[in-house]
Amino acid sequence: MKKKFVVFLIVFAFFINLAVTGMAKVIQTNPEKCLFSVKTKENYVEILKDNHVVAKILPPELLNEIPTKKEETQITSLPFIENGMINWKIEKSEPSDLLFLSDGKNNSLKLNFHTLDVFYKITSPYIALKDEYQSAQLAFSYNLEFKRTPQLKDDETINIEIFIFSENKTKILSLPEKIKVTSGRGTFKTSFSIPVDSKFISFEISHTSHNLISCEFKNFKLTFTKPSKYIFLLKNVQVYNNYIQQEFENGFQKITRKIFISSSQEVINVEETLKSKEDHQVFKEYSPIEFESRPLFILKRDYKLEKFTKPMYVTDFLSDFYLKLENCAIGYANNYDSIEVYNLKDRANVFMFLSNSDDTKYFVIGKNKEHIYTTTQLFRKGFEKTYVYSIFPENYTYSIKSRSPNGTKAILIFSHHSDSNMISIIKAMMFGTTDTKDPSYMKKGFVGYKIPITWGFFYKSVKGIPGFDNPEYRKLIEFLAQKKIEVVLHTASPVAKENTRQLITKALEDTSYLKLDDWIDHSISDGTRCADLKSEGAIYGSKNYSFDLFLKYGYKYCWSYLDVKLDTLNMLQPDKVSWHPQIFFKNYNFGKGDSLYQWNSVRYKNLPKMLTQSQLDRLVSENGISIIHDYFAHPMQKNKLFVVKNKNVYISPQFDRSLRLVSNLMSKKLLWVPTVKDFIDYEVALKNVQITPLDNTTLVVDNKNYSEIKGFTLITLLPNGQEKRTIVNLLPGINLITIP
Repeated sequence: MKKKFVVFLIVFAFFINLAVTGMAKVIQTNPEKCLFSVKTKENYVEILKDNHVVAKILPPELLNEIPTKKEETQITSLPFIENGMINWKIEKSEPSDLLFLSDGKNNSLKLNFHTLDVFYKITSPYIALKDEYQSAQLAFSYNLEFKRTPQLKDDETINIEIFIFSENKTKILSLPEKIKVTSGRGTFKTSFSIPVDSKFISFEISHTSHNLISCEFKNFKLTFTKPSKYIFLLKNVQVYNNYIQQEFENGFQKITRKIFISSSQEVINVEETLKSKEDHQVFKEYSPIEFESRPLFILKRDYKLEKFTKPMYVTDFLSDFYLKLENCAIGYANNYDSIEVYNLKDRANVFMFLSNSDDTKYFVIGKNKEHIYTTTQLFRKGFEKTYVYSIFPENYTYSIKSRSPNGTKAILIFSHHSDSNMISIIKAMMFGTTDTKDPSYMKKGFVGYKIPITWGFFYKSVKGIPGFDNPEYRKLIEFLAQKKIEVVLHTASPVAKENTRQLITKALEDTSYLKLDDWIDHSISDGTRCADLKSEGAIYGSKNYSFDLFLKYGYKYCWSYLDVKLDTLNMLQPDKVSWHPQIFFKNYNFGKGDSLYQWNSVRYKNLPKMLTQSQLDRLVSENGISIIHDYFAHPMQKNKLFVVKNKNVYISPQFDRSLRLVSNLMSKKLLWVPTVKDFIDYEVALKNVQITPLDNTTLVVDNKNYSEIKGFTLITLLPNGQEKRTIVNLLPGINLITIP
């Protein structure tokens, strides 16, 4: 079989070469066509079109963070009064007193309020970034006095928003945060990455309350961390007839870059291969490209082409990248963590991130209930990865790898986190009712409507909460698995402290015949130390370390313990063009050895109110993704997701309506509803599909997977603004696809 495959590739390569050579002859007789060429210039490469430089591919850059070096950080204190001047902008409700408290540096501000409705907003002056920084930390102290102790319903929240600006003070990025506060003193700290093109930072703090008497702020500090650059030296350059090869090295890595020119001279293909020489941490690593051409259109995460008027745009590893400029276009990028593009009006800078800590957060529950993030990604010795992109004429038709198969548009995933679930409610959610004589039995619910779901269950029963050791519950879980429901352990025990390495070992052993490979942690947000993955289970050296067990039993996925806060369904949030969306990620800092894919989710207070026709239609129109986290079989869902009638449990009319809407969109091939496992597996397979434009109507599609991708869908953006979807079963190896 392998021999036949190799022969096929050789024959196909010969065919492609013959075809493009023939086209090249035709092109040579047409002097009006502008062709690409490349030229080496010291350690970078120029891309020329009709002898005019259109782009420069610069050496790769590796940034790391070494906070122990004092020279790598700079602390900026922000007094309210400096040289007799108040540079802050202060808005407040009236009447209220404004007091600057002098403690030698005039760094305290106090507001006293006398009205029932309190509002204030304080905005810092612009802080100029005179040097290049990779990250910053904002910190300040506050002291609040309330009429009464704040309750959740009072929503006593301080809003903080950090703004980052370009050189002409155009806003590049805004970072919103919230603090839940109580009376008394407190401190606030947050760290954030600084985009490459940043020149100024400011921030504002605001609060609206019916309860506040006074507030005091002091000691505003911004700590900037300079990047520790590990320069890549150009070790070797080789120039061939149809490509240029560069080899860059530093103490940690070797990057080989090949810049191919197609036989027709209409396409430039760039391939970068990264190899780790030693174990090392990376904060950011990227390859920069400078385009000497005005950017026109950018492809958003909802697959829509938009005029590129904003100062910055960020794409993610689940979305195709396409930038159209006046003289050329760039796209078909593969395997990059993310891509940042800066609109400099008459030109564009593109940063292709090989590793970006903004996209790969490492997360555990800390001893004080905090979320712990690392800002670096671990690359182990021997790590190797290849990245590719293409530069081609601006008038080429562009095609996108659809995130979902079979021509479907949006992706909706349900995940159940068991908690205080009951067997009777599970049956109502799955089969429509517990009444086996009811005509609707097995015709409603997730099983009745054939809607897949990732269903979490406990291994151990505790205080009336059924687990896998309950024979009736075990039989139900086995039945669901037969119905193509993805059943996953929602930890071993509902009681977090009981999740020892020993109990997790037993849970993994006893459920191994079900071939589980996904895991959802439960109830560790109170800071409980245990062997769950998002507690200490992934911390090598801890007495609670359990990560090796998951690798032993073939686990591939786990919930990240992170819920995205949204008021719509689409986790990609395409309108937030400067935001790095996180759907799932693989971080090699997690545990020891190979990592698990960690997936995020979104949770709503009232799911039926979100799963409406209008919200689902919007998700479809945006080609969006949503992974829903809910407690479908919890008693608290009574009259919301289920109802009780005549001692039987039924799915509620409103939730049944929601599932029927989902089922209807599935039947119309507008919505793909996979399990978490199936979703991640499909997206990973897509990353192993490399597309190279051969000409304006032909794509070479290389499926580097060992198996066929069924329902592989290409979306072609037509000149009239419409789109055409081409569906094929993509065989392993080279495939030739003709587009409209």
